[in-house]
Amino acid sequence: MADEQLIQLLRQLVAIPSVNPALADDPAIGSEAPLARFLADYLAGKGFSIERHEIVPGRPNVVARRGPAAPKRTLLVEAHLDTQGIHGMTVPPFGGELRDGRIYGRGACDMKGPMAAALHALTPDILDALAAAGVQLIFVGAVGEEKGNVGARQLVELGLGADEALILEPTELAIVHAHKGTLWYEVELKGQAAHGSNPQHGLSAVRAMVEVIGDIEREAERAREQRDHPLLGPPTVNIGVIRGGSSINIVPDRCVIEVDRRTVPGEDHRDILDRIRVGLMRLQSLKKIAGYEVKKLHDGTPFATPADTRLVQRLVGACRSQGVPAKTEGAGWFSDAGPFSQTCREVAVFGPGSIRQAHTADEYIEVASLQKGSELLHQFFRDLADEVKGIA
Repeated sequence: MADEQLIQLLRQLVAIPSVNPALADDPAIGSEAPLARFLADYLAGKGFSIERHEIVPGRPNVVARRGPAAPKRTLLVEAHLDTQGIHGMTVPPFGGELRDGRIYGRGACDMKGPMAAALHALTPDILDALAAAGVQLIFVGAVGEEKGNVGARQLVELGLGADEALILEPTELAIVHAHKGTLWYEVELKGQAAHGSNPQHGLSAVRAMVEVIGDIEREAERAREQRDHPLLGPPTVNIGVIRGGSSINIVPDRCVIEVDRRTVPGEDHRDILDRIRVGLMRLQSLKKIAGYEVKKLHDGTPFATPADTRLVQRLVGACRSQGVPAKTEGAGWFSDAGPFSQTCREVAVFGPGSIRQAHTADEYIEVASLQKGSELLHQFFRDLADEVKGIA
């Protein structure tokens, strides 16, 4: 039977608008600040000390700590505060409607459901057991995950880290211990306009872009041959957007593409862009273009934690003890695990709900998944306390 307190907690979270400001038409719903206040107050009530890092005005990251100042082990649990926008939703976005065993609303799945499951799992006895064992628990609410891991990057730059990091996301209770990096970038070519009847007098940015796309595809093909990751598979590339030209009878003097390059651990994003720039310099030297610009749009770090680490195996044990298949896997999407992998030795992504329901018009989470996720996390926290308690 579902825990009524858990259901009400998630409904309360969904009722607090926290749309990423870049995705909100209405400023009244486009801020993480109200949810940050709720989370800070909730955790303060459980004995956490609260820090707020408001690097961007009106967008506070919450860092809550509980446990010894000189711990045997530190565990960072992270939940991003922002959600996708609400345009086109077919259910009340902030209603938290409970119907047919599901809770509906923006963020119900991504990722207020996993947040609620973790908060509910941190019962007084678990918190006391963790502290008594010598575990410092750091609960983080980070802004801006939906548009470039903004908050996580800010906190990593401030040096926030831990021995282990559990990043909450809807993984269908699978243990994601690696995911690809995301390099999104824009290439703009500048040509020279001319009348369409005399194209020899111009420089077609569209024609030159065909060569650029070929260079990008060849770079990715070489990477696929050299870096086929055993868990994540090969790197990939997708040209998602192309814009160019103004009229059928004018040689286009501008063309822009937006590129989605998914990387695996070991690839350097700067090297990838440098190789693209070499090809662009060649085109300019051959006078096929008048100029170019490369702009990085998003830089998401890949990560990989070995499956035999303590963190991953503790999650495996918690799944098995609760009768859930212990699936360990990699993912093609990105999360705040990438930035935190730079300051945390072991990182995994885990939570109830399905990524297939994230960002949808009728976003929901199954109550059964929410309940099981909270039970699993409760077991995970208890196992951590027992494990560390035995360390001299």
